[in-house]
Amino acid sequence: MSDFDATYVSSIEEVLGNRDSIEYLKRFAIDIDNNVARKPVLIFGPTGTGKTITAHMLAKWRNWNIIEMSASDYRDSEAVERRLQVSANTRSLFGKRNMLLLDEIDELSGRFDKGAAASITRLVSDSKNPIIMTANNMWDQSISFLRAKTDHVEFRKLSALDISRVLANVSRKLNSGVSQKVIDMIAGKSAGDARSAINDLLVMAGSDEEMLEAIGVRDRKSDIFSVLDKIFSSNTVSAPLRAIANSDVDNDMMIKWIDENLPHRYTQPEDLDKGYESLSRATIFSSRASRKQYYTYWRYMNVFMSSGIALSKSSYPDTRRRYSFPKVISELSSSKADRASTTIIAKKMQRSVHQSIREIKATILPLMSIMMQRSISENGKEETYDFFESRFELTEKEVESIAAISPALAPSI
Repeated sequence: MSDFDATYVSSIEEVLGNRDSIEYLKRFAIDIDNNVARKPVLIFGPTGTGKTITAHMLAKWRNWNIIEMSASDYRDSEAVERRLQVSANTRSLFGKRNMLLLDEIDELSGRFDKGAAASITRLVSDSKNPIIMTANNMWDQSISFLRAKTDHVEFRKLSALDISRVLANVSRKLNSGVSQKVIDMIAGKSAGDARSAINDLLVMAGSDEEMLEAIGVRDRKSDIFSVLDKIFSSNTVSAPLRAIANSDVDNDMMIKWIDENLPHRYTQPEDLDKGYESLSRATIFSSRASRKQYYTYWRYMNVFMSSGIALSKSSYPDTRRRYSFPKVISELSSSKADRASTTIIAKKMQRSVHQSIREIKATILPLMSIMMQRSISENGKEETYDFFESRFELTEKEVESIAAISPALAPSI
């Protein structure tokens, strides 16, 4: 279960399973309110076992204010310090104690730089407020620096009986009309993952029992290419929906993969039109779910980006071309080093031009690029580079980077 499950859980007593671990966390919270010194807590265990929702309900139980960072929020030391450092030693506007929640900390190894790790270490050492972290894998090497600094609380997979009780509660609150028989079948197929089981329940709400064939046992994760094959090649509702349900690719990334490869598979204009219509509807429901924090919309999103696209075609898809990685992700990755280099140059130039780094990158560097190009044509490359290197204490490579900036980025003058 994750933070969106707060739609279905209103107190810590309603979080089912892992009672010993939850009782430990309750003692931790009481100690904090009694000013007993405690290490931060690292809650670890498989996806869908209730780690994040327990942290939220713990804060609600103690009337704490939550300051949360998740995988999409982490960038570098600046991001960590901007969001968390002040809150670590202060109270909220209304006097509530702040609780810092670092969610899915082991999913961030690709985002960590040395500065971010150092900032988190300082945060753990200096915070006067409680810190709770969650991780699927406590032994991930990227968070080894945290293991000695935290107390570890394990959450195990839920039993089929516990998941059945969770689903019954959710079904009752949503008035879904799903029978107990179907709930028990979903629980039996869930492999201990309550989050996925709730998604399956949302799929089944208002559907015939035949739709159960779209729900598979999650004993393995489908790779992205297998999922795309099912979406583009199937002529049924259940097969692509099942592929989406069994995949560990997140919704936003799945939409990007489909968007990139749809025109390579569907060659008929009318098929492409219908396919993109379904994908756009999936995007709308994804956006609504995030904006309104009402994740029942995921049910419709999943149908449109799987079965909807599968049934949009009138002929068998073109399978000659290999699947392409989403360009938007590739472009961000390839430009990462360039963006970092531009920031370093801007910091150096601050000593001379006395402007913000943002202003230097947005305005001054593009204008300097134009000046360089003109100077090179009039005075030659060597003289131009020598001037800028000595004037702004830049290296030859940094001057080359400025010269390569597109003049189109320069402001109108």
